[in-house]
Amino acid sequence: MPNVSIFLCLLALLIGAPSAWALDSKVALSDYHHNIWTGKDGAPGEIAAMAQTSDGWLWIGSSNGLYRFDGVRFRRFEALEGEALPRRPITALTALRNGDLLIGYIYGGVSVLSQGHLRHAPAMLGKVLVGPVTSTVRDQDGVLWAATNNGLLQLKNGVWENVGKALGLPPGRASNLILDQYEQLWVAAGEQLLVLPRGAARFRVVLSGYSTVNLSASPDGRLWLDTHEQLVPVPPQHAGPDRPRAGWQAQAEGQENGLFDRDGNYWTLACPGVCRSDGIGLGPSAVQRPTARPDSQLDQAWQVSSLTGNVLFEDRDGNIWVGTQAGVERFRNNRLTPARLNGGERMFSFARDADGQVLAWARPTGELWQLRADAPARVLERHPAGLFGVLANAADGALLLAGAEYIERRQAGKVERIAYPPAPDGQAGAVRITRVLDDGRDLWITIGGRGTFRRHEGKWQTQSELGLPPGIFFVAAGERSANAAGGAAPVWFGYNDGEVLRFEDGRITRYAAQGAHEIGAITYLHGGKDVIAAGNAGLAVLHGGQFHRLTAADPDVLARVSGMVVTSDGDRWFNGSKGVVQVRAADWQAVLADPRQPLRYVLYGVLDGYPDFAATAIRLPSAIADGAGQLWFAGVSGIARLDSTRQVPLPHAPQAQIETLVARGKRYLDFSQPVVLPAGTTSLRFEYTALSYTMPEGVRFRYRLEGVEEEWQEPGPRRAVSYTKLGPGDYRFRVAAVNQFGQWSEREAVVALRILPTFTQTPLFYALCALAAAGLLYLLYRLWLRQATMRIATRMAERERIARALHDSFLQSVHGLTLSFQSALRSLPPDSAGRQKIERVLLMADKVMEEGRDEVLDLRSGAMGDGDLARSLALIGEVLQESHRSVFSLRSVGQPRALEEQAACESYAIGREAMMNAFRHAEAATVQVELHYQPDQFCLQVLDDGKGIAPELVQQGRAGHWGLTGLFERGARIGAQVRVEPRAGGGTRVLLTVPAACAYAGQARWKRWLPRWLRR
Repeated sequence: MPNVSIFLCLLALLIGAPSAWALDSKVALSDYHHNIWTGKDGAPGEIAAMAQTSDGWLWIGSSNGLYRFDGVRFRRFEALEGEALPRRPITALTALRNGDLLIGYIYGGVSVLSQGHLRHAPAMLGKVLVGPVTSTVRDQDGVLWAATNNGLLQLKNGVWENVGKALGLPPGRASNLILDQYEQLWVAAGEQLLVLPRGAARFRVVLSGYSTVNLSASPDGRLWLDTHEQLVPVPPQHAGPDRPRAGWQAQAEGQENGLFDRDGNYWTLACPGVCRSDGIGLGPSAVQRPTARPDSQLDQAWQVSSLTGNVLFEDRDGNIWVGTQAGVERFRNNRLTPARLNGGERMFSFARDADGQVLAWARPTGELWQLRADAPARVLERHPAGLFGVLANAADGALLLAGAEYIERRQAGKVERIAYPPAPDGQAGAVRITRVLDDGRDLWITIGGRGTFRRHEGKWQTQSELGLPPGIFFVAAGERSANAAGGAAPVWFGYNDGEVLRFEDGRITRYAAQGAHEIGAITYLHGGKDVIAAGNAGLAVLHGGQFHRLTAADPDVLARVSGMVVTSDGDRWFNGSKGVVQVRAADWQAVLADPRQPLRYVLYGVLDGYPDFAATAIRLPSAIADGAGQLWFAGVSGIARLDSTRQVPLPHAPQAQIETLVARGKRYLDFSQPVVLPAGTTSLRFEYTALSYTMPEGVRFRYRLEGVEEEWQEPGPRRAVSYTKLGPGDYRFRVAAVNQFGQWSEREAVVALRILPTFTQTPLFYALCALAAAGLLYLLYRLWLRQATMRIATRMAERERIARALHDSFLQSVHGLTLSFQSALRSLPPDSAGRQKIERVLLMADKVMEEGRDEVLDLRSGAMGDGDLARSLALIGEVLQESHRSVFSLRSVGQPRALEEQAACESYAIGREAMMNAFRHAEAATVQVELHYQPDQFCLQVLDDGKGIAPELVQQGRAGHWGLTGLFERGARIGAQVRVEPRAGGGTRVLLTVPAACAYAGQARWKRWLPRWLRR
């Protein structure tokens, strides 16, 4: 068999076959991973045909139509819009090299599925409906052939023609139409097998007298005719060298009765059930009878879905599929093979015998088993049944068998019996031994209820004498130190609280993983070069004097590890809570260099034949390797073997596929162009998958909707995702897949889509809304402005009325009274008391009049309501002139222009304050106001010829008076400059200069924010 394996590897390399091997013929059919899908799983019934196209899809033809299967879900094929499959039972499927799929029907001809699109050949042969199609072929010239009950048909110019008679075929039914690797066309008709070489005019007979049930090629390219009772080699009909069977031939179509897998084993149906005959395709070209004595068989109704299967098929990864009346079955390799024991075993302890074979002592049965890869497990000894008893190897390889009464040390045919420590208080009875360990110098044991003991120089020592705390859960021997006395290795102890102790020559070192590095109760210790501690919560390595917990993509795979084997290539194989975890040597060294990085691994779990969960209850090592590289692992349901010497090629990487997009109740299937979704779409659903048929349950996905998600989402095995609250725009949905071996899909599946906006989601709608809002705000502003103007106008009119009343009536009357009093006063003697009293009254009257004029000025200050600055200032000047000796004048220079509202108000306030100061404090003969309307600026100046103003008052102002300060502040508010300065001939000038951009109405507002030197 090793030579055969080498030959097949070279053969696969030569013909470019897929990397996966066929199913291991050393394994019985019952030990393969066998899946059965029936109607309750969504599988179709009455399956007649199977094929796998080059894009990876597995197609199934049944009486209920065409289905495709991704390894997890069966889906009836959905045609694109405007296309449909005929509603007829399917009898033939053929996958072509270019990726197309030919579909034959029980009645009605053939359809071609190409890149998702369907084309239908005519259903009629002249005026007769085309009968059941058994095989279809499209040759190298593009000609479509169909073997039917009507005979051999050929599609010419869109019309079926029966060409059998013209090409030398006997009349009647044609079947088993195939195109071989030499481009020769084979067909079975009647009891003849015929071939049509490429370019030949007629078929020639190759075999006669056989009723052909099946026609298939073995891996080396030989053709075989199956009559169900016997397998007949077909004489070769080609010139030149032999060519092996091409990969596309194996996946082109299923076989009705028998199938050669890629290792040359022949699978047959209805034998009864499923049978396998090993190596026929590698043997001589002689008549074979595979159903007579198959090498392995499933022939019980409970083993298969149907004892009469319809079609056999081998996919590109070497898995074998069976289509039956009840559903679909698949056989694939299990990485682990169970050891067949008698049953009733619950716990095991392992050791190796002198030949390197693995021994397993089972509890409670008490049977000592020898485990071999090349033979069934067999019982070597039977010991008393019970829950206690341990099997182990000493440091020198001797076998240690610790039973109920003593320990046996067996080596080279010699047996030494070692007595247990005496029981306290003279207690008698069976010893409940749970652990035995030889560190190279001393013997360590643990006895239930009594604790741990060390046998040193022929005497037993208790753990208290050794200074060890009670409650030891696991013991392991370490690697010997170069300076260790007597060559003894250190011993490692694990406890339920996660603490680990190192004991060497009486010295104890404690280790306790804390915080993020805590691993829980110790389940396993390895004390070699790399010290490893495993617990209920994870796995840790000793690095830099402390234990560091390792991380992994799935943390549970490193939990509850109870055994480990290191193979000769440096790979580590852990027996953990989810199965066997393989860590390659390079990945292990990488994590030792940096324990913070995630550990890369491959998991072989229950889907690979692992017996449920790792055995941890008895705290004994649950993994061991024999001398031939076979690894044995104990689980709660038995023992499984893994062949570490067999390099199983990786399967094809999973191919990510997006199946459907559902939005607003419509299903989209064609993603060759960007999908345009209707306006108003806010939610959608993607259904995706990955084509991986070896272990599709282990495939994990990641996806991302660009335009919504910044990071990849990892949903695990889930194969659908929904999105809501989406807005209009362009999106890209991307999905990728990875299998349990870390193989990522070679390319992502991508769907580009666009959601159209509704009118209310368009920029035009937003612009119109903004325009409407602006218009509404403007109308509200105009309404407020109108009402405010009306209120101000009413208030100003009332203020002017009151001012006129005070000025024209009240003050004039008071003034008349004062004049009358003054006239009467002149008639009184200067020194009379009455005259002095009247003078005081007149002084009070002058004060009242002055206050009255101030009130009139305040009322007149609202005169800017009409916007006429010159008129408003003139009114102020006239009032002030009446109560002072100064003469007032006002003149305008240039063409008067309307001032901006704020500039006009502030200019008026500045001018009024300057005029009041001039009249009241300057003692001037004249007060002049000038308004200069210049193109680049507006100027207002107030001139008087009085006594002037001290410079320090201009700089600092007068205490308690804020008139000058207010001038400068008002000017700054409108971007103007105010200057107060003495005149050359005496008096004071107050000058207000406002840039045109800030002064005049109708100027661009943005100019007001420019520096003064840029406003001109």
